[in-house]
Amino acid sequence: MKSRIIWRFLGAYIVLIILAVFILNFFVSAKLQDYYETKITDKLKTNSFLAADLLTGFPLASEERAKDLADKLNTRVTIIDKDGRVLGDSEKNWRSMEDHSNRPEIIEAIRLGYGESTRFSDTLGFNMKYVAAPIIIDDNLFGIVRLALPLSEIQSELRVIYRVVLLGGIISILIAFVIGYFISRGITRPITQMTDIAESISRGDFSKKASVKSKNELGILARSLNKMADELQSQLESLKKLNTVRTDFVANVSHELKTPLTSIKGFIETLEDGALDDKENAQKFIGIIKKHTERISSIIDDLLSLSELELGKDRLNRQSFDLKKLVDEILLGFGHALSAKRHSIETSYNGKDFNITADREKTEEVFVNLIDNAIKYTNSNGKILVNLSENEDDFLIEIKDNGIGIPKEHLDRIFERFYRVDKARSRQLGGTGLGLAIVKHIILLNNGAIDIDSELNKGTRISFSLPKA
Repeated sequence: MKSRIIWRFLGAYIVLIILAVFILNFFVSAKLQDYYETKITDKLKTNSFLAADLLTGFPLASEERAKDLADKLNTRVTIIDKDGRVLGDSEKNWRSMEDHSNRPEIIEAIRLGYGESTRFSDTLGFNMKYVAAPIIIDDNLFGIVRLALPLSEIQSELRVIYRVVLLGGIISILIAFVIGYFISRGITRPITQMTDIAESISRGDFSKKASVKSKNELGILARSLNKMADELQSQLESLKKLNTVRTDFVANVSHELKTPLTSIKGFIETLEDGALDDKENAQKFIGIIKKHTERISSIIDDLLSLSELELGKDRLNRQSFDLKKLVDEILLGFGHALSAKRHSIETSYNGKDFNITADREKTEEVFVNLIDNAIKYTNSNGKILVNLSENEDDFLIEIKDNGIGIPKEHLDRIFERFYRVDKARSRQLGGTGLGLAIVKHIILLNNGAIDIDSELNKGTRISFSLPKA
């Protein structure tokens, strides 16, 4: 394909050069012919008046006089009387020449004082330029002197010019061929490159990039192609990640439900096999079944809550409330959990007005999830900090602990459904693996943003913003 494109460009380029050479040759030739004819005419006109002046002092005779003038003026000279009879000619026997009274240049010379014409000479066999001037003696017309030059001289000079122009055209075509080849290659190379890249993209390879740096249309196309490749690569990676998340989600949901259901089934079969008669064990088994049932119910509730959040903003019940008071109320509810692990908790409020318009119930759910995680994943005698700061348009909240922390490689996926860093410990602590996913969706629905920073065995800091209205 490369060769086809480059030869099309080059072929069109050469055809244009050839046309330009021929058109130039045509107009130059026409202009030069006109120039030379004008030049010859002016020369003949001047010489004709000069010859007429020279003949006024001599009798109108003779062939010798015509030849003498012809030698001096380097042109053919014919002397004609006022009635049109030839009296002398520098190149032909004047006695055999016919009457010239009907020649256009003779008629104009008698009538206007000067005449000229161009025509084919039967005598000489080629085109001639004729000019004629009257011979005046004592204000009387005694005759006409006519000068003539063959236009074959012009043709000879023009043929030389044709050859020069043609040679110049051939050289121009050769130079144009070389230059055109490189120009065409400069145009077709990026096109070929972008074609190869497009084919690679169609095969799923987005690694190749066009290297065209120009600001013309090719440069714009190259940058658009590179941008498209990047966007497709990003979308493909997102799809792969989404597929991974979906696969993990199905596997995790199945596992989360299967474990308690297997236990429930086992205990029910045990009860059916006679354990109902042992009231002490039966009561114990029923308590375990209840515990697993509550866990299944909790998972389902969280899944429904997450699904509802994903439906959009219309699911939010916005109302105005004091964010500081809400935080204080939530912390009072964690009194027992904090005491059980001997944690200390500090709060700081920077601002004057903590009034916010948001979904109060879901905002409470955000704080409960994050503070609950901070308590669970911080060893005994830990320290938890809750900071609430008022900005111009939003509130910034930070919840920081000095707990077990999260390895860096897990931070990118920590907000995915059912994603756990330590699955065994998370189940032991009673989590469903959906809390942080719910938190993120609630904050995003409120047009806020959330960020997490953590270091293993040193603690975790989660910060998020909520707009005031």
